[in-house]
Amino acid sequence: MFDFDRSEVKPLKNRNPEFKLSAVLACPCVMFCAGFLYLWSVFQQPVIDHYGWDVSAVTMISSAMLSLYVVGSLIGGFVSDRKSPRFSVSFGSILGFIGLFATSLLKAEYPWMIYVTYGLLAGIGTGFSYSGALNCIQKWFPQRRGFASGVTVCAFGLSAIVLAPFIEWLIRSFGVPATFRIMAFIFPVVSFIAAQLLKPPSKAYLDSLDLPAEKAMQRQYEPREVIKTPEFWFISVSTFFLPAAYMMIIPRIKTLAAARGISAAQASLTVSLTGAASAVSRIVGAALSDKYGRAVTLWGISLLMLIAAVCMTFAGGWFYTVVVLLIVAGYTGPAGIFPSMCTDVFGTKHAGANFGMCLLFVGFASAFFPWLSTVINAAGAESGNYTASFMIAAGGCVVPLALLPIYEKARKKRAASDFEEIKRNQAL
Repeated sequence: MFDFDRSEVKPLKNRNPEFKLSAVLACPCVMFCAGFLYLWSVFQQPVIDHYGWDVSAVTMISSAMLSLYVVGSLIGGFVSDRKSPRFSVSFGSILGFIGLFATSLLKAEYPWMIYVTYGLLAGIGTGFSYSGALNCIQKWFPQRRGFASGVTVCAFGLSAIVLAPFIEWLIRSFGVPATFRIMAFIFPVVSFIAAQLLKPPSKAYLDSLDLPAEKAMQRQYEPREVIKTPEFWFISVSTFFLPAAYMMIIPRIKTLAAARGISAAQASLTVSLTGAASAVSRIVGAALSDKYGRAVTLWGISLLMLIAAVCMTFAGGWFYTVVVLLIVAGYTGPAGIFPSMCTDVFGTKHAGANFGMCLLFVGFASAFFPWLSTVINAAGAESGNYTASFMIAAGGCVVPLALLPIYEKARKKRAASDFEEIKRNQAL
């Protein structure tokens, strides 16, 4: 079904004087600071209690911020390609600072304003920072693009795990408004400082690497060309369907566990372990894609998600915890693979914008699948029966399973064609 070239990738030449360790370390630092995107679950109840708002007033904040982060990633990708990753992350950090600081000044009578400050400004700012850092790190490691991307997005996901206890302590000690102000003067400011270290590799550095000829002379596709290719749609459609099970289970881990007779202690432990599963899978999935190929690794993840989604229809006891962690790993594992896949096909010059267009489909999925699950399982919260939702999620996994082998053949054909075209043009 798959036909991959598994020849060993040559290592980078050692002690290259142009290798900028500061720029490479700055990318995970930026991602770690941008990870406050996932901290709303820590804030939600304290915000409701502090302002006296009804839960319905802020229940969509997380979804709004995620959607706007995707939009910010797309716009930030264009900015990063045309200006620089440094500019994109710096601008995103400034937006994040304004958003968090403005959130600390909110008044109880205007609950909708938190969608503007925390959702819109901080969400879009996070997207700018995310795309800039990811764009930069991929250019430094053309031979280990998947692993480099995986480490960077791991910092993004790991941030919430590390910071959640700290934020809870700040809220208890100083209150909600002061905590938002403290966050504003820590995360965006550190991100802005780290952004000044971001610098794409020079041509001399890239020329010094032992890159295969096909990679050294890769064609650089512009966004308007990318959307006309079948590879773009294979990637985008896969990013839409693969997260379905995750989008449906994550908001209901504890309620679904309770409905199935699972103790509150186990449910809480399951939630805690999702962070570890997320961090590990981001690195492992990306590293495997470097060794065995992007498509074959994603195919394996899609098969795992299909099995896990089916098992979720009946899982109980500790098997429930195992299945939840598999679904989390299946969602976060491709985080470093999809951007590398996009860059492998379309080049690095417009990588930010090109992957930003693919990332839009993740935003669509984050809105569509929770809504669909609510519609088709209206009584699920009481009965714990979300069979229809998870069967739909399992069916969605069939889409990337079918598309990825076709994608791989198209990718190989395009790479060979582009390489021959470049050689002909050089010979003229």
